[in-house]
Amino acid sequence: MRTTLLLIFSLFVLTTTAQSASEVANFDKGYKFELYRPYPAEYRDTEFTPAPKGYKPFYLSHLARHGSRWHASAKTYNYPLNILVAAEKAGELTELGKRYLADMRIMAADAKHREGELSPLGFEQHRSIAERMVENYPEIFRKNCYIDCRSTTVQRCILSMASAVRQISKMVPTSNIRMESSDANTYLKAYAGLNSVKQDARGLSDSLHYAYMPDIEPFLNRIFTKPQSGIDHKQFAHYSFLMGGILGSTPVAEVPNLDYLFTEEERAGMWRASNIRRYALTGPSKPFGKVIVSGIYPFVKNVITTADRAIQSGDEQATLRFAHDVTVIPFAAILGIQCANTVTDDWANVGYKWRINEVTPMGANIQLVFYRSKKSDDILVKILHNEREQILDSSVATPVESVYYRWTDIKNHLLSQMK
Repeated sequence: MRTTLLLIFSLFVLTTTAQSASEVANFDKGYKFELYRPYPAEYRDTEFTPAPKGYKPFYLSHLARHGSRWHASAKTYNYPLNILVAAEKAGELTELGKRYLADMRIMAADAKHREGELSPLGFEQHRSIAERMVENYPEIFRKNCYIDCRSTTVQRCILSMASAVRQISKMVPTSNIRMESSDANTYLKAYAGLNSVKQDARGLSDSLHYAYMPDIEPFLNRIFTKPQSGIDHKQFAHYSFLMGGILGSTPVAEVPNLDYLFTEEERAGMWRASNIRRYALTGPSKPFGKVIVSGIYPFVKNVITTADRAIQSGDEQATLRFAHDVTVIPFAAILGIQCANTVTDDWANVGYKWRINEVTPMGANIQLVFYRSKKSDDILVKILHNEREQILDSSVATPVESVYYRWTDIKNHLLSQMK
């Protein structure tokens, strides 16, 4: 019997400490967008902690998820649309159901032939992130600086990279920028660990998702005049939740939101179940997290190699990488970023410490900013997650001062995790 079947048994033992929907609703309101949350630039640090005396920034190592996009598959749009169309033909839609159908037709038409593509908002997200990097670190993005940029071969990553490069070139016309999108950059694809446990991890995550979903009968009764026995009710509710979430990343003028589909309590419950699913499938969970995070090892080795090279030679001022959520999630975990490194199988309470919309919104980025001083051999590094300075988990390293760590300590931690 597969490992999944043994693990699933535990999910039915719900504790009295499990989050209520109202508690979930008190989290950052970005929760309703889930994995599709548009980049929360308004929450970035606008003032940074001064570096220790004598230290100046000289190199920046960066990883970003692509910016906001349309849903990656036409199925995400067509699944609820086809169900609503069939119900309309049968005369089984309520007035609210008819409104939902009209909105779905508009959204599906807007997304046609754009599945997975970067949206204009996604392009702007990376332009503005790059703009702030240049403004925040003029010592790095200086005259004649050399910047190495790499992306996966997926179009939305390439265009995210292009947006950032365009802005940097505009602000630093003398910069020397190399861009590359190649399958040779396998370290940007952190799939190996996930792929090795995908069958079991997906089985567990799907079962958890269904087990923790709220009562959806009230939602169905608001949409349909008769029970829809021929459809997967929970699947329909889940896709409906995702349709509301994507509107934050791909705004449609005629459809400002789909908030009318769920009550606040229902929406929070849908998020909670979906967040558990995302964590079990891609996060550092107790059952599968160690294997999943191992997929980031080639990327970590690249970060270490490029940083040490920049420290020794001084020939490279920034390394910018553009990839996907499955690269950002394990890298944030292995670095000890505290909103991302929770290891647990206490599914009911995952959302208290690990929230997909905070770990990897659209345009999520991790920046390692390196500092040196003429009076010390110690290289210091500051880590930012979505442009917010981080105090890392205490198991990683002890800061020299405030948010500044010795690079040797961070590197030793990373190397120890890969043994």
